[in-house]
Amino acid sequence: MRIGTLLAAALTTAPISAFACGGLFCNNTTPIVQQAENIVFAVDGDTTHMHVRISYAGPPQDFGWLLPVPRGVTTEVSTERLFQALGNFTPQFYMDTEERLVECMEPQYPEYGEGDFAGAAGADAGVSGGDNGVTVLSREPVGPYDRAILEAASVEDLRAWLNENSFQIPESVDARLRPYVDAGAVFVAIKLLADQSAGDMVPLHLSFPGNSPTVPIVPTAVAAAPDLGIVVQVLGADRAIPVNYRHVQINEAAVDWPSGGGNYFAVVAQASDEAGGHAFTTDYAGPHSLTAQALPQVGADALDALRGVHTVGDLGGVTCNLDISDPDMARILRSVLSPPDFSGNGPFTDVGCAGTVSNPADEAVDGAALAARVEAEINAPRLSAGVQLDHLPYVTRLFTTMSADEMDEDPSFGFNADLPAVDNVHHAKRIIYQCDANGYYDYSNYRVQTAGGLIIDVHDNVAPNAIQRADGETTSNGAEPGAAVIEQYLTAGPGNPVTDNTPEIAGRNNGRVTAAGSDSGCGCNTSGGAANGAAGVVFLLFGFAATRRRRQG
Repeated sequence: MRIGTLLAAALTTAPISAFACGGLFCNNTTPIVQQAENIVFAVDGDTTHMHVRISYAGPPQDFGWLLPVPRGVTTEVSTERLFQALGNFTPQFYMDTEERLVECMEPQYPEYGEGDFAGAAGADAGVSGGDNGVTVLSREPVGPYDRAILEAASVEDLRAWLNENSFQIPESVDARLRPYVDAGAVFVAIKLLADQSAGDMVPLHLSFPGNSPTVPIVPTAVAAAPDLGIVVQVLGADRAIPVNYRHVQINEAAVDWPSGGGNYFAVVAQASDEAGGHAFTTDYAGPHSLTAQALPQVGADALDALRGVHTVGDLGGVTCNLDISDPDMARILRSVLSPPDFSGNGPFTDVGCAGTVSNPADEAVDGAALAARVEAEINAPRLSAGVQLDHLPYVTRLFTTMSADEMDEDPSFGFNADLPAVDNVHHAKRIIYQCDANGYYDYSNYRVQTAGGLIIDVHDNVAPNAIQRADGETTSNGAEPGAAVIEQYLTAGPGNPVTDNTPEIAGRNNGRVTAAGSDSGCGCNTSGGAANGAAGVVFLLFGFAATRRRRQG
């Protein structure tokens, strides 16, 4: 791909996938439905850092975002690069292919609170008032946002202030804000500055006293899609756990292994439903090797060169010293460069390593202002987040889904140093059988054996028990539960099982005698040995999809 093409893509694609609002809600009349929440907590002593990915696509004047937090909160912009760096801990499902020269095998059986809002409020949780019952603790520009920190004597006072100051928060959320006002929380409200667009939005970094991170999910119910995905990643000294929610271990017999776990979202959603809609699973828990180097800053030489830019043409050589694929850099460049229009309408300007844009070459560019933005919106937040990566060696990625009717309690998180690490990579064997003496292998009908010993027969590359969901409901599960174990974690010791489905799951997925491959007419070779003296097992990388013949020899 030409670099010019790369920038053109960066100029036309928002740095954050647009699933409406990634905060709590936006649009003061009809809440725009959210599809996902992505939050990073870094708990450093008695301070919690909260990085929130905020995504929105729409008119800038319609955007508004409100978050209840403990008193003592401070805010600054964060960096999309932090979320990219932590993206390596997403769940992955792999099958290693084993070709067996013996068609029938013996199955292997496995043996079988509240958050910091009230605490941080202190004795003077009741707000005495201020102008019209709202005290503006702080209001200033933060990156592209007009950011206000408010405390209110009542929800009615808060509503009046938000409306008067044109913060687009829907009135349908007011009833859900009342418990936060009563608990002494303060509110961070943001909207876009007058000269900013949705493409200028950046993640937000909030810091506040306390060491029990909490996601204020209750207000989100007014704008939540069914099965809203919620990713919470916690940096700390030990493994993080849900304190007031339950924990689920997923049932790997319900995973769609042929698709590489493409239904993982549905399995977790079903497991959470089985736990009453209040449960997280652990995608990953363990030490991380990320350092501040994972959040690279723009060097002094590149900044000096950028300060010397006065026109679009001047940017030509400078862009060769900038990482234009970096989402934060692309966002800043989008503020001055427009993607090319190849319909025949010019002008077209070659901006060196940035490729072609539609700006005139002599169009004025304030290089000093661009450099200042790079320092404030890339270097400063990455320095701050890099310190957190360096100081906090353990990361836990927790995941759940929730629908609106389940959002009646905010999930809080703590730590448990006694719990084991959790790998995000799940392996299983795909066992392919030889169907005749000529080396005919059936790659559409096979047997999957999970690391825990579960046996799943796959026919025509379809896992019969894979859970599927639609509109917040399970549409297919082959009688399999989503959760193998539902448990309650404490801040010390092992989890306390509430429901253990593992014996039932093992009983259904125990390697039935019927060979996987019988649909293709395979006979059953029970000799127990290797054919023609060849090795009995050959491991291959997963990826085959069709029946094929291979020569033995």
